Formats: sequence, C-alpha cells, structure tokens
Amino acid sequence: MDTLIFGGLLATLITLCRDASRTAVLGAWWLTLTAVVLLMAHHLPGGPVLGPIH
Repeated sequence: MDTLIFGGLLATLITLCRDASRTAVLGAWWLTLTAVVLLMAHHLPGGPVLGPIH
C-alpha cells in the first residue's frame, strides 16, 4: 500500500516538474487520493491481528 501512495505522489511531482497542464496535475492528485481512500477502506475494517484468531 505504501508503494502505491509513494508512486502516486511521485507521479504527481513529476507532472508538476514537467510543467504539465493544471488538469494533468489535478488528475494525478485525485487519482492518487482515490486509490488511497479505497485501499484504506479495504484494510481498516479487518483491523490489526497480532496473534492466532480464536
């Protein structure tokens, strides 16, 4: 999950450094944010498990 977050932020940074259009930068940002929210929604309900489940 961390790799996806950092990859999305890196893609957004590269888009900014290349002087891309505002639409491209915002698109990369919203795509990253959406992916993070969906992954968090998928991982949070399970909760941390540190031992055997009884």
